[in-house]
Amino acid sequence: MWKNGKVSEAVLDRSVLRPLAMAGVLSGMGGAFGEDCAFVDHQNGGEEGEIPGRIVSATVCGTVGGTFDRTMGMMVLGAANNLAASGAEINGIMLDILIPETWDEQSLKALMQETAKICSAYQIPVGGGHTEISEAVSRPVVSVTGFGTAFESTYLRTEDLKPNQDLVMSGWIGLAGTAILARNMDRELAKRYPPVLIDAAKEFETALSVLKPASIGCALGVSAMHDVSQSGVFGALWEMSERAGVGLDIELKKIPVRQETIEICNYFDINPYQLYSQGALLFGTDRGEALVTELRAKRIPAAVIGRTTQGNDRVIRNGGEIRFLDRPAQDALWGLKKGKGDSTGYEGTDFNLSGKKQ
Repeated sequence: MWKNGKVSEAVLDRSVLRPLAMAGVLSGMGGAFGEDCAFVDHQNGGEEGEIPGRIVSATVCGTVGGTFDRTMGMMVLGAANNLAASGAEINGIMLDILIPETWDEQSLKALMQETAKICSAYQIPVGGGHTEISEAVSRPVVSVTGFGTAFESTYLRTEDLKPNQDLVMSGWIGLAGTAILARNMDRELAKRYPPVLIDAAKEFETALSVLKPASIGCALGVSAMHDVSQSGVFGALWEMSERAGVGLDIELKKIPVRQETIEICNYFDINPYQLYSQGALLFGTDRGEALVTELRAKRIPAAVIGRTTQGNDRVIRNGGEIRFLDRPAQDALWGLKKGKGDSTGYEGTDFNLSGKKQ
């Protein structure tokens, strides 16, 4: 039986990418493990001498409304973050939604109101989509496809990461996972922690965009960027190094993490380095300290967390202890899930373990 979350790298290659490649229909422009986006080249305006542009797209899919599910804000920003990590200007999103028969119109309207709020905050147009009722789902299944444009001078691919470069991370690990746990498990957490810690963790939902740090990275000419999401920073580091064919030498204690994340992960006995980390962004660059200085000048937390190396060794250092990075495991958030988290509707409220609205 499979586990919740992204399929493994092996399954993706064997049962998704390989059949498409063998049929000759898999695009070589982004259709690969570890890449945030796909793109199509086009001649901008068709005039002679003009710089060819690229149409860039990225899709995020998942359920909303359950105890450990993402919010619509996280879904929309997930697609936008992927585009930004590829150096693209975001032009808009498309939405496809399957809703259960048990839902009513008010629940659907509330879902769209949350979508409108996040899109308005980040000025992301909604180009359209499709909404359908299905007996096959117990809570909404949402697919958000972002589309944008980029040029040769700004477009970045994960595979362009090079050996002997600095690895910089902006933001903190585990923000999104911590926010989900704080919002939906606050009664459980209140048995140990004061309200001020839990409330602070809930506010992490307001720090999940990487649009600004990505723009700064592009301006400083970084080689590659990669959005950190499912399976946490360990998963993102593996994806980045695997795609680029480089090794890693990472200092664990240099990876930025909030105390609220540490406390909540300790309570649930989960690994913060494998926790859903939307809001964090990895950079590969020859000028790590300069990038960190620029990010911090804009009040964006950042640190050089290690370097890329020749070969395939992926080393994680923790003081005098050395370990090797493993293939991405199931995200710690999905691994914590106790039940299906079915919900009867969506009103932006908290959910308890059974998935019923509180």
